[in-house]
Amino acid sequence: MNYALTLTLLRVLFVPVVILLMYLRVPAWLPALVFALLALTDWLDGWLARKFAQVTELGKFLDPLADKILVLSVLVALAVQLRVEVFSVLVLIAREFAVMGLRCAVLEKGGAVVAASKLAKWKTAAQMAALFLLLANLPLAQEIYYVSFVLAVVSGYAYFRDNRSYLK
Repeated sequence: MNYALTLTLLRVLFVPVVILLMYLRVPAWLPALVFALLALTDWLDGWLARKFAQVTELGKFLDPLADKILVLSVLVALAVQLRVEVFSVLVLIAREFAVMGLRCAVLEKGGAVVAASKLAKWKTAAQMAALFLLLANLPLAQEIYYVSFVLAVVSGYAYFRDNRSYLK
């Protein structure tokens, strides 16, 4: 296993730490800091994979999955705490499952791994920024969350539009 894949797996393994910190009586900056460190591994694992020519099909599949686990876990916890709208989280969960299903359908029909699009990368960056701000109780958190929500819906639509030939 290479460094990039190791970081991707660590991102998933530390998700429960963020969730636990959200429920403990600790300063808001602590879960926000741990979340930020995990979010940085998303950038770092991609950089390492490209720098050391270790980009793999497995990494292209696992990296977005790790992002989804991190983001959706924190979103569900925030929804339970009534810090984001439950409906918006349900829409985002449905979007992520739909895109994962699309990726599987493309693979099953002999297509290449559907890597994250530029728009989806912006969506992920906006989500991670919004979640950091929400966890830290900082200004503009809700506004950036809404931007990330729109990016999620639009990028989800784009995935289906661009891969519709695999859905026949």
